Amino acid sequence: MDLILKKEDVEKLEKILFQLIEEGGATYALLTDLAGNLICSAGKTKVDSTSLAVLSAANFAATREIAKLIGEKEFSLLFHRGENENIHFTHISSDVLLIVLFKPYVSLGLLRLKTDAIKKEIKRFLEG
Repeated sequence: MDLILKKEDVEKLEKILFQLIEEGGATYALLTDLAGNLICSAGKTKVDSTSLAVLSAANFAATREIAKLIGEKEFSLLFHRGENENIHFTHISSDVLLIVLFKPYVSLGLLRLKTDAIKKEIKRFLEG
């Protein structure tokens, strides 16, 4: 599926990402397609969004293949814990990935609840 968005669509998606930052305690969030093309981003952290999008899509694809090797369709939770920053990956639709950065002191449970709600909102928006 080709994803074609107008400027207004991207702005709406950015507002949704800012909502995740405000309510979920994230520092940065971005949407990318599974080829690594950056759709949009929002947040307080200075990061190379293009590189993060490409590498995150590759990481997600590699992890999906690992899951298949051991007989799983995919893993339900994919995140990396760091000393200063954590990263959480959420598969939104067949071709869209949400990547969220958050500090180690932020509750993963709270972040996952907020991410699930945002996931549904983004999915409805992209389908509509």
